[in-house]
Amino acid sequence: MNPKVRIIIEEFFPKIVETHIRTRSPVDATRKSLERYRAMGLQALRGLTKEAEEENLQALELAYQAALKRIEEFHSRESSPGSSIAGAESDGYPRKG
Repeated sequence: MNPKVRIIIEEFFPKIVETHIRTRSPVDATRKSLERYRAMGLQALRGLTKEAEEENLQALELAYQAALKRIEEFHSRESSPGSSIAGAESDGYPRKG
């Protein structure tokens, strides 16, 4: 795996999510941060072989979606009405308890 993509997946995405959970920062700001690092990962794919590009792209997308899902699951467990993510996206995930 490309070293830049690996760092984004293993370090930056989790740190962004953890910071969001710890500080309760706005969901939109957190999502923009995740998108920014996702874009950096996509740029790192340039020049790779087709096979390496596909492998890295799949890993990046899975990690990005997992980060979004973790945020949605966190807010679905929150009891205050204004803290959940709006929209039907969070409705598709089972609550952990």
